[in-house]
Parts: sequence; structure tokens; C-alpha cells
Amino acid sequence: MAKNTENRRIPVKHVRDKAKAAYDKKDVCYICNCKEDLELHHFHSVTILLETWANAKNYDISTDDGILSVRDEFIADHKFELYDQVRTLCNKHHVNLHKIFGKAPTSSSVPKQVRWVDIQKDKFSGVEVNNKTVNNSSFFSAFT
Repeated sequence: MAKNTENRRIPVKHVRDKAKAAYDKKDVCYICNCKEDLELHHFHSVTILLETWANAKNYDISTDDGILSVRDEFIADHKFELYDQVRTLCNKHHVNLHKIFGKAPTSSSVPKQVRWVDIQKDKFSGVEVNNKTVNNSSFFSAFT
């Protein structure tokens, strides 16, 4: 990846700084409606998206100037992944999601992540999943 030195920022931080002003972070966790310790989860790893995109375009994002010169283009090219394919989660659910799918989930795991989040939401609200009514007590049964 980047050839950053300690005096330089990781390229993805420049992207997040610019993009976060337009994030639509909700007031409650998508899964449990908790209002505390809320975080925005991107189903697509922004770091992986950025590195893949930069490599495909042969952009050098190893310096602050390099990433700053292309970050608006990256954001424009990835609006869907940055702004639409996200969920507001409480820290507990965000951490649990990453325990299952890893720190930087691959793009191929996006449908599984979405399904996991939706199943957890259904479990919290006592909705029927696979012909069984589920509730909080069986919270992680499908994934643990």
C-alpha cells in the first residue's frame, strides 16, 4: 500500500475527513435502536476500495499531496459505497460484525454482512426468521 512515513497521514484518513461531512449517521443503532456509542459501518472497506481504485487508475496515493489531488474523484466514483451502503450501529454491534467478518471485510462479503445486520435487527425486534420467531435471547445463534 502507501509508502507513508510517520509524518504523513494514511491516505484513507484524507478521504474520510472529506467524505464524513456528507455521512447520514442516524440517531439510533440500525439493529437495536440504542442511542449511545454510535458508529457508521461501511459494508465496503474504504481502505480496500481506495487502494483498488488507485491501483486501477495508476494513481500514486503514497503522499499527502497525491491523495489530496485525487480524493474528490474517488469520492465521486464511490458515492454508493460511501453513502448508501452504510448502517449506523452501536459500538457493540459494530465490534461483533467485525469479529465475524474481519477488520477490513472483502467486497465479496458485502451481501453476507448486509444479511447478518438484517438478521440481527429481526432478532432484536422478534421477527420470524426461517419460520422461527426469534428474540434477543437467540441473538447470535445463526453466527456463533
